[in-house]
Amino acid sequence: MQVIHCNGLVTRDGKANMGGSTNVNSAGTMKAQHRKAVETFFQDRSCYWRDVYQTDTLSAFIYRARQSAVLSMVDKLGLPQWSHILEVGCGAGLTTVALANRGYRVNAVDTVEDMLDLTRQAADEAGLGANVETSLADICQLSFPSQHFELVVAVGVLPWLEHPGKAMFELHRVTKPGGYVILTAANRWCLHQVLDPLCFPGLRPMRWQIAEILEKFKLWSRSKPRLHWHSAKQIDALLSQAGLHKLAGRTLGFGPFTMFRQKLLPDSAGVKVHQKLQTLADHQLPGIRSFGVGYVVMARTPLPA
Repeated sequence: MQVIHCNGLVTRDGKANMGGSTNVNSAGTMKAQHRKAVETFFQDRSCYWRDVYQTDTLSAFIYRARQSAVLSMVDKLGLPQWSHILEVGCGAGLTTVALANRGYRVNAVDTVEDMLDLTRQAADEAGLGANVETSLADICQLSFPSQHFELVVAVGVLPWLEHPGKAMFELHRVTKPGGYVILTAANRWCLHQVLDPLCFPGLRPMRWQIAEILEKFKLWSRSKPRLHWHSAKQIDALLSQAGLHKLAGRTLGFGPFTMFRQKLLPDSAGVKVHQKLQTLADHQLPGIRSFGVGYVVMARTPLPA
């Protein structure tokens, strides 16, 4: 048995293990640095997430497809009007407003105050401010009471987390028995990364190690926080471990296609390729349906015994 104290690991005989303390503190520092880097990244780009959905870029088409898929899942649930919904990582508030416009009461949370400002502004401009409440919150430490929401939505949040499994347990905690969780993840085996030798998923751990060495010796610095990719099977397993039962899941979004990280197609052509591949994926074509860049999944909490 080991007990963790602030000054280190203490064994059963009372001897301090300072090596353990160093490891714990180091891991905690790295997690704090990653969390701060993510918050800074989104703080600096808050207006981008408000505007990108309105552009004609390939990214915008994929983001709109992801939002549409999430809202389609919500609509199929047929939740009663004024159902209490939590959106974690609300960003600029586009999904929050869409949910409030459906007659739901929405708690929108984010770790970046500028994002919450944009969400409040969007809700007010749509005349839906009374249906939306915003607050700062960490997905792994939500302040809401247990079994509080009929539905929890987390779009584009998991890829920025060091420990998505912990977040899923927290989402389960705040969802009512028989309630629903809808979330999205970055699909590790998406088509455009599989086809580019420099992006091949199987080589990602080696690339990360090289990047860490270059950063250590100040030979390179990353332009944004590390994005975490997961296979659909990994996400399904984490849902199951958190006590959530998967109801439906799909991948969507194709591109941008690159070779040695050099873009092959302009956005106009990339959009056409994405749309054709998405049509095939929507028709469940084997070899395509599982290779979209985003994984959208819906799960349910157990009903009372």
